[in-house]
Amino acid sequence: MTVRDSVGDGRYLVLGGSGRTGSLVTSLLLERGAQVTVAGRRPRGVAGADTAVVDLAAGFDTALLAGYDGVVVSVEPPADEHGAEAVMHRGVAAVGKAAAQSGARVVLVSQIYITRAAEHPQMSGIIIARGRGEEALRASGAAYTIVRPAWLTPGPAGGVRLEQGDAGDGRVSRASVAAAAVASLASPDAVGKTFEIYDAGDVLPDWAAEFAALAADSGV
Repeated sequence: MTVRDSVGDGRYLVLGGSGRTGSLVTSLLLERGAQVTVAGRRPRGVAGADTAVVDLAAGFDTALLAGYDGVVVSVEPPADEHGAEAVMHRGVAAVGKAAAQSGARVVLVSQIYITRAAEHPQMSGIIIARGRGEEALRASGAAYTIVRPAWLTPGPAGGVRLEQGDAGDGRVSRASVAAAAVASLASPDAVGKTFEIYDAGDVLPDWAAEFAALAADSGV
């Protein structure tokens, strides 16, 4: 798998690309000159981007990635456990399988507390479904990056702290998460890695250095 050194000449599918975080991913990609398709069950039009109706609960066919260099999955999970399982586990698994076959890069926006679902019993079913989706993506053979945001906030992108091991807590701006997702698409050092992301000061990160310092996932 060859990872592009720039997103500017690429073509990307953003699942959830008109959502609160996904729209920021879409905007960053467009700013960098990429071709973008916003996908979802009811995608809203974004100036400069195409749209496609895709329902992850119904699966994801390899043909949907034809001609794309990468896909970002930034989907807000259904509130019920059954829906979360269909979208965040089986849907993400289908994206990983399709990406492995097509050669597209995958960036999955997940969350912290994946390994500690019991600490949030009111949303444990959703967290467990997300964790199963992560594992399915790792096992798919696709070139992936998994971004685990802390509790999401509005506001501009700023300094961040990347961690691994899912032991922390905190907050992070959606804009910083979007920046991490887009930077991951063009970084060979981000492939095969899972990390948590938190706000940390005002100095914008050197993404290449941040990704290079991370450990690869076990078995990658």
